[in-house]
Amino acid sequence: MASTILSGRGYDAERMIKPAVRSMPAYQREEAPAPRPTREIRLDWNESAYGPSPKARAAIAAFDGFHRYPPIDAAPLREALGHYIGAPAETVICGAGLDDVLNTLAMTLLEPGDRVLISEPTFGVYRPLFSGHGAEVVDVPLAPGWALDPEALLSAADDRTKLIVVCNPNNPTGTLFDPAAVERVCAEAPCIVAIDEAYAEFAGVAHLPLMDRYPNVMILRTMSKFAGLAGMRIGYGVFPESLVGYALRVMPAFANVGAAAAAAAIASLDDLPYLDGVIARIVTDREELASRLREIPGVEPVESATNFLLVRLPVDNAGPIVAELGRRGVFVRHFGRPDLGLRPYLRVSVGTPEENAIFAAELEAILGEAAA
Repeated sequence: MASTILSGRGYDAERMIKPAVRSMPAYQREEAPAPRPTREIRLDWNESAYGPSPKARAAIAAFDGFHRYPPIDAAPLREALGHYIGAPAETVICGAGLDDVLNTLAMTLLEPGDRVLISEPTFGVYRPLFSGHGAEVVDVPLAPGWALDPEALLSAADDRTKLIVVCNPNNPTGTLFDPAAVERVCAEAPCIVAIDEAYAEFAGVAHLPLMDRYPNVMILRTMSKFAGLAGMRIGYGVFPESLVGYALRVMPAFANVGAAAAAAAIASLDDLPYLDGVIARIVTDREELASRLREIPGVEPVESATNFLLVRLPVDNAGPIVAELGRRGVFVRHFGRPDLGLRPYLRVSVGTPEENAIFAAELEAILGEAAA
């Protein structure tokens, strides 16, 4: 019997795609060099160089429930996260990474034509994620010195604005905003203010007290950075009581978090003295790396409250330097969009002392060769 080839008459793939998705920007990492280098030192995604805590590793090794679904409402994980951050478990929404929590937030709030305010340069996921839900994502740029501009943010908020996102400490600059500026936005914004504090543990700054004073504030966090669980994908948010009931309707079953990942996260939160030691070590390594980089002529790291450094190089465009580092097996980030004002900069995650030393040596060598 001859096979029948269907023509798909009238099928237009482009017509099937949502207009918001057709126009949304992509979130991409740099292409890998070809040929692949013999070594790979990954300092490009702000991961912990030290991995999970001993109790988390033990929980993963001992886990035997792969054939069972986790609790459908992720209650044990939400309870542990709430206890850790100091919020009622019923106000915690978690997901497969902070991106997933942002998606739950977007599904709860946004319809086509709604507006979301961000302040670039900032976390690159915001724009494509919220655009994909049909929102108009409006950039209210940071002020000189990468300071939050509350006056401009509040002036830009209108009756279509559903959400303002404040990333503090900010990624990719690593800087902390003036607390008074953040609080002013919370106090006067006519919409939800989501404070993304993914790097809070390194900064020693938390915004949860703002939720007690302002009913429109929510907090976003992750277990990827300080707890070394990037590969397990655990993000969470503390939602205002007025919003959380609706967000729980949208949060996927099991919160999209696997049972083994939840077990690792819960065990991590029972191993805080160890993790506090890792945080202190990373902060020390960060300052030592910054001091080493200042020894290289024309190189200036920006003061950071995170586990990474934004580093200005003595060039107009750091892209070729970043590419050459990649060819030598050292991977860092570059943000090439001219409107971000970061073309002379690279961003480097804090690695082990050995990795940091290799990065600094290779950077110094490349800059020296370029100047010769």
